[in-house]
Amino acid sequence: MVALVVWIAALLHDDGSVLSILVREVPTYIGRASDSTAADVLRKMSKYEKKGRYDDAIKSGIAWTQKYPDAGSNGWNGRIYTDVSALYWKKASMDDEHMEEDVTQALLYRDKALPFSTDTMYWLQQLAAISEHAGDLSPTQQCVQYRNAMKLLDRVNILLTAEKERVARQFKPGTDCEQMKCISEQVDTSVNRVRGKLQDSDCM
Repeated sequence: MVALVVWIAALLHDDGSVLSILVREVPTYIGRASDSTAADVLRKMSKYEKKGRYDDAIKSGIAWTQKYPDAGSNGWNGRIYTDVSALYWKKASMDDEHMEEDVTQALLYRDKALPFSTDTMYWLQQLAAISEHAGDLSPTQQCVQYRNAMKLLDRVNILLTAEKERVARQFKPGTDCEQMKCISEQVDTSVNRVRGKLQDSDCM
């Protein structure tokens, strides 16, 4: 079999994609069955999502986690759960009739993803964003989800402080220091935004 290097990058921003998959180098192989690796299913989900086939993307992700429950030990299922959650959020934002149902599903898969993400700033930021968006969409979930977003951002700040201390101990922090500054600014922006929503919604 010929090994291929697959770079997976699905962004939550400009191209309309909501899939929040961290860019990683993943080995896959010619001749293997479709969906035989987490990389395969994440790629398939991204393609479906870009075509507006959200239900197919969701089904593909859920089916893989059910078929390979042990993949959670290396974090892959957590990433798939996060993307399923984001897809349900996008569905909710586009369909008023089923909005509450889709928000509930988004939160269900956010909660499934959380145990795999407690020590990873990137994934916690994604889950905080999903919580915030759920609060934006659902009047019944508003205060609870804004508070959940704040809790997740607080956890990011704890990890960020520990990482800053590690970087500060290095003789030449270099790009690590710049990266921490960027993340810190992102988190501060998110915290201020969510805090404003809590105040405007009389949730304080």
